[in-house]
Amino acid sequence: MENSNRENQMRNGNYELGLGGKEHKVTELGSIDTQRLLLANGGDGEAIIKKQKYLTNSLCRRQMKSLSVLADTILPSINDFVAIKDDESAATFYHISASMAGTPELVGGVISERLNYHPMTWLLKFVLWLLSTLVGTIILCGMDCFSTKFPFIHTFPNLPLHKRQRIMQSWSLSFFRHLRMFFKTIKLLTLLVFFTQIDESEDNCSWKAIGYCGPDPEFKAQLRNHFLHRTCKGGQESEEGDEDDAEQVIGPLYKGLVHLNCPRDITADALRRFGFPVSVTRRKPKAAANLSSPSLVIQCDAVVVGSGSGGGLVAGILAKAGYKVLVLEKGGYSARSNLSLLEGPTLDQMYQSGGMLATDDMSVFVLSGSTVGGGSAINWSASIKTPQHVCKEWCEKHGLELFESELYREAMDVVCEKMGVQSEIEEEGFNNTILRRGCQELGYPVSTIPRNSPSDHYCGWCFMGCKDGRKKGTSETWLVDLVKSGNGAILPGCEVLKVLYKKKKGSDQKTARGVAFEFEYKGSKDICVVESKVTIVACGALNTPALLKRSGLKNNNIGRNLHLHPVVMAWGYFPDSSAESTGETEVWPEAWKKSYEGGIMTAMSPVVAEFENSGYGAVIQTPALHPGTFSIVMPWISGKDIKDRMRKFSRTAHIFALARDKGSGKVDSPNRINYQMEDVDEENLQKGIEKVLRILAAAGAEEIGTHHNKGRTLNVKQASKLELEKFVKEESSRPLTKLSTPLCSAHQMGSCRMGSNPKESAVKQTGETWEVEDLYVADSSVFPTALGLNPMITIQSIAYCTAQSVLHALKRKRSK
Repeated sequence: MENSNRENQMRNGNYELGLGGKEHKVTELGSIDTQRLLLANGGDGEAIIKKQKYLTNSLCRRQMKSLSVLADTILPSINDFVAIKDDESAATFYHISASMAGTPELVGGVISERLNYHPMTWLLKFVLWLLSTLVGTIILCGMDCFSTKFPFIHTFPNLPLHKRQRIMQSWSLSFFRHLRMFFKTIKLLTLLVFFTQIDESEDNCSWKAIGYCGPDPEFKAQLRNHFLHRTCKGGQESEEGDEDDAEQVIGPLYKGLVHLNCPRDITADALRRFGFPVSVTRRKPKAAANLSSPSLVIQCDAVVVGSGSGGGLVAGILAKAGYKVLVLEKGGYSARSNLSLLEGPTLDQMYQSGGMLATDDMSVFVLSGSTVGGGSAINWSASIKTPQHVCKEWCEKHGLELFESELYREAMDVVCEKMGVQSEIEEEGFNNTILRRGCQELGYPVSTIPRNSPSDHYCGWCFMGCKDGRKKGTSETWLVDLVKSGNGAILPGCEVLKVLYKKKKGSDQKTARGVAFEFEYKGSKDICVVESKVTIVACGALNTPALLKRSGLKNNNIGRNLHLHPVVMAWGYFPDSSAESTGETEVWPEAWKKSYEGGIMTAMSPVVAEFENSGYGAVIQTPALHPGTFSIVMPWISGKDIKDRMRKFSRTAHIFALARDKGSGKVDSPNRINYQMEDVDEENLQKGIEKVLRILAAAGAEEIGTHHNKGRTLNVKQASKLELEKFVKEESSRPLTKLSTPLCSAHQMGSCRMGSNPKESAVKQTGETWEVEDLYVADSSVFPTALGLNPMITIQSIAYCTAQSVLHALKRKRSK
């Protein structure tokens, strides 16, 4: 009966989009006891997860008809498979189609609202409409749309499943790039939405069948125990105990947050309590705010745009030095107790464009943080100092003495100490165990990655935020300094429109004097101005160039030289036992481990890194893949094939090769990214994949494969050495630039690079822009080249040095 109810629920589309917005109930500091409000919202002790918003679907009937059939081609209802005895969840999973789960309608909402920025969305919509017509079907599907029976020609929605699947397979490998783009987009959206959408009990119809537990069980228990503890104590804790309690559950920033979804006078009073002079503009009731008549004008010593690794550090240092600092963050604040640790909602709340970001030609998927704490809040804990060969290159080839200075060495030490970086591991997760074991079997070098989390931090959900604050991102370190100093405040949900500056008297030299930003209040946009002595832009390599260009800066290097650290992956399946072929049971020594659990990134191999030679190669590491992201990178051959692959999800290890790219791109706006790898980058990734396949096989994988659209696999246990060698050579030599293999990026850098002159760079060695005095950039966009490793320590170390320059500037202004 329970299964029947769930099936009816899914047929009726009663599923919420995991990528939808989560509504947080927030208040400004000073009007109400923020701690008690947030704790009270916890209710029974579960995480605070409000009802998710359905995205408005503006696709027409014809487009939706095509989209529904495409989704059901990717994920059809399958009933003619060999049923697994006593496994109701598996039977339900195979039986349910995308449309039965309500997925097409949700995908339509994503296309209508989330993808309207992408330059190719109009073509996606046009092709959906075209497939509903006879002419369009003939053009796009060829002979498969013809039949020997009346009416002889069928539109795509009326074709049988086997023909639709054959057509989609042909698109995935088509000579025409736009057909490959169309296939890739439909596959990505359908699978991502299906495997992340949740019902009213925050469950998904596939998770049990694929061996996925959903949110971290320890996190749910942690919240439940906390509220039980408060209930048992009857709310009689001391004020000091209340504060400690709140910090454990809410996080340490709650006293420093000022939310702008309140009347202007209340917001102004909250800011004044921090010591910021604020003036309120009185306007007619229906008059709109504008730059000449902003709602609020706030004065401070320094305004920092962005709260990630760069901005958070600079803000903390300046505030601790006694200066009044205002931090503006476009994203929201996800307090510990308000995390969902659900893949879909997290992508929506903590990532740029809801995690739906790609280059203009769809060649690279891009993940970028957009939340208080920025990338450090979703970082996989890897904390690697700037390699010596990179410091040397930046110093000698780019004229930047900073990187071989005592100051920079001091910066790296201070940053690592602040974040508690260490290299001990009590227990290694599944993917990293595979990587380390395979390397040891083959004699490849393998090392332990330093992390900004303790040795017992066995958490595979770190890319969804930190549940207990033991991962030391900026929201647990530098921003805490800002809050505790009493000299700063953080305003989430603010998008900076432009940097404001003025010309010096008798000179063409410009001087920054603050920023203008907008925020949403009661369903409409409102505008405020911040007047400051110095301005620090630190909103990431995708956003900083756009802000500087909107502000009128003309330097040709702004937005150019973008590097992405392209990543390509391979996988290996490790059953917890295998008795099918031999009749004997071979149990994997760590059969209890799941692919999504444990430290995300603890082992690394530089076997093709070229650290000692050119400095440009690829490192071998492991990713965080939960069901949604796992499904979109796995090859799709047919509906049954993808469901079979997903059934192996929890025991499928992934290892990737990450290239230090010489190729580069251009970012015109946060959502308009052009990027092109060089041939040497592709060669380095191919060498990396060759090593990855060998590592997986040597570690004991039963089956291995890549993500190429052909979906070839090899049963290692049954293959000869010759067959293995042939498979590895063929799969690692496939082209990576034709949309046939998904490429990913989690690191973006270099789009406002630092240098010794304005012809070759956008900012000086001090971090100050060449064009505007007192305007500094402090994020990964200042990297002269690609780094080749996780950039968090390098971002913070450069920002530390930039902060010293800002301090000198503020001291000079104070002494005048």
